[in-house]
Amino acid sequence: MAISVSEIPKEVEMAIEKMPPISPIIGKVNQIAHEIETSPKELVKIIMLDPVLTGKVIKLVNSSFYGVAERVQSLPQAVILLGVNTVKNLAVSTALLGTISIKKKSSLDLEEFWKHCLASAVGCKLLGKALNVPNEEMGRYFVAGLLHDIGKILFIRINPGKYNQVLEECRQFGVSLSFSEIAHFGCSHTHAGGLLAKKWRLDNALIDSVESHHLSAGNNNNLITNVVTVINNLCKRFHFGESGDLIKKLNISSSTLKKISDQLPSEINKAAEFLNIIQEHKI
Repeated sequence: MAISVSEIPKEVEMAIEKMPPISPIIGKVNQIAHEIETSPKELVKIIMLDPVLTGKVIKLVNSSFYGVAERVQSLPQAVILLGVNTVKNLAVSTALLGTISIKKKSSLDLEEFWKHCLASAVGCKLLGKALNVPNEEMGRYFVAGLLHDIGKILFIRINPGKYNQVLEECRQFGVSLSFSEIAHFGCSHTHAGGLLAKKWRLDNALIDSVESHHLSAGNNNNLITNVVTVINNLCKRFHFGESGDLIKKLNISSSTLKKISDQLPSEINKAAEFLNIIQEHKI
């Protein structure tokens, strides 16, 4: 069960408050994308209010990750080729990751951290496809994998030295990461990340995937969370741990997992361009 807001330590609450808020434009993008009657023209009109965001979305659409046959020159063209939901998720993930910066030193290897997040994002998309998730929903699975560990970034921003101790305890004594985080920060990265996701006003399924991807398998009916749980463990060198029962629950065959693991390296290389474009400069 997740820790309630009242149990979150003051320093974590303050750090969440200090995180840049989601921009009004992204808030509006999130709002209209969930309305049944939303038209592509409405989405384009909102995103184009931010020229930097518009440029990044077009650049992302033209990256090797999407592999579109013809070069996309405009946002309306991007929406036609990829659909409203994909462009919405591109805009949201670009804006959110653009707010995250780490200037303090930490023993958490940030390059490896982002590689794991990227591998999780790609893996969630591949597993979603294997589970017959509709194409228009696939972008949410990518975003869920990309953002699932944002709570770790929050802890580093609060006190990198203390988070170094967390990581060192895990390496030396073999304790779980969540156990050590709670001991030092009063909550785990999933709880802190969930509150940050709420501050950013992500939809409930994405918030749950941040909060619950380390909880006991089999007790969650949110498919996105279950996919993140499986892929998060798959990306940890096949140490499935708690997700073993979940693999059975989702009826995922060993051949499917093998196929995804075989595809990951090449897909990660393509998706690396995605992350580089997002992090070129802050929005």
